[in-house]
Amino acid sequence: MGDPKARYRYSGALFEPEPWHPAIEALLPRLEAACGARFNSVLLNRYRDGGDSMGWHSDDEPELGTDPVIASLSLGAERRFLLRMRADHAVKMECRLADGDLLVMRGDCQRVAQHALPKMAGVKAERINLTFRWVMPAR
Repeated sequence: MGDPKARYRYSGALFEPEPWHPAIEALLPRLEAACGARFNSVLLNRYRDGGDSMGWHSDDEPELGTDPVIASLSLGAERRFLLRMRADHAVKMECRLADGDLLVMRGDCQRVAQHALPKMAGVKAERINLTFRWVMPAR
C-alpha cells in the first residue's frame, strides 16, 4: 500500500501500491511521529504460523535511498527476529517481536547488516508484519 508514485522493486518484480487502507492511513501520523521519519509506502507480510519465514536480507533496494528508515510493526504471534553483520556473520543479535512491537532500523543498518525471521516450531498463530518505508518516486 502507499502513495501512487511509491513503486517498489522487490525480488525482481515491480509492485504498484494499492491505495492506503483507512485504518493504516489513520495510523501513519502516529507512526511517523514515533519514528521521526516520513513514510509513503508499507509492505504487508503474512506469516500463517511458525513454518513461514523470511531469510537473510537487507532492505537496500535503490528506491529506498542510501540510509532508509524502515519501521516494522508486528501484529499477532510473537516471533524471533535476527540481525547479523554482513562483514562477520558470527556477530549477531536476536530479539523477540510480540504483538504491537515496533522495530525501527535506520542509518547504515541496511548497508552493514542483514536481518531474518526464522521458522519457529510450535508457533501456531498468525503474524502480520507491516514494514513502512519511504520509496523515492520513480522518475
